[in-house]
Amino acid sequence: MVAPGSAAADAPSASPPKDEPAPAPERPKEEPSGAAASEDAAGAKDTEESKEAAASKDEAWCQKELETLEHHVCAFVPAKDEASDTLVVFLHGVVKSESGWQYNQQLALVRAAKVNHFDLLAPRGRRGIGPKDMEDWWTWPTRSSAQKTLEPELFDEWREARKTLEERRGKAYDKLIIVGFSNGAYYASSLVLRDAFEADGYGVFAGGGANYLEATAKRIKRRPPVYVGWGLKDKSAKKDAAGFAKLLKRLGWKHRAKARPKVGHTMTDAGLKEAMSFLRAKK
Repeated sequence: MVAPGSAAADAPSASPPKDEPAPAPERPKEEPSGAAASEDAAGAKDTEESKEAAASKDEAWCQKELETLEHHVCAFVPAKDEASDTLVVFLHGVVKSESGWQYNQQLALVRAAKVNHFDLLAPRGRRGIGPKDMEDWWTWPTRSSAQKTLEPELFDEWREARKTLEERRGKAYDKLIIVGFSNGAYYASSLVLRDAFEADGYGVFAGGGANYLEATAKRIKRRPPVYVGWGLKDKSAKKDAAGFAKLLKRLGWKHRAKARPKVGHTMTDAGLKEAMSFLRAKK
């Protein structure tokens, strides 16, 4: 299973395509007057409407098989006779604005949800915080400064979406598992080591790290299990993923690590199935 629209493009260190649009010109420092002001006001209105139209297009975040909840959180509940006991929150890789890269990732998790019988939430990251040359792409706050600013609202969005699904089904989920891919995996590993969110387990694919948090992690008492999966053909993230697995071992943290020999920068059906089996196992 290939989750991203373009695996190489989704790598944390990838450079943006050559056809990236130039930045918008700065607004004039002086306001025009008279007739010029009227013409400029009309032009400004057209510009604002164009921006709104562009924003609307960009906000079609969820693939059509998924429902769009508040705050552009996508949701999918498989049609099953018996309700699932598990909710998965999927953290996407880097997504260029209006590229549609998120759709393949979302569909990969929809497919896994049907096979492995879990409900799915696929929230959206933020723009303006990405890696170098990707600052305006949709990513997750891997830097501590961005985490302090953005995590309260991000976590509130996830909790609100969970509450929506639980109210519909009439009962709470027994387990909440966070699955992160690529940039989402790097962020998920930070959540793990800080015990930043109330997850019952983590699946980390094609990424991971945050070794700088080792001292912090040693003081963490609540330690949900972690599955770390990566491909040996993944040139961009295999060292970081393997390093994260070694860190978990040093910490004595319950985890399972799996390197797949013929896999690149992606997730596989087998990897997701193995992760869900491990993370849902009875203690």
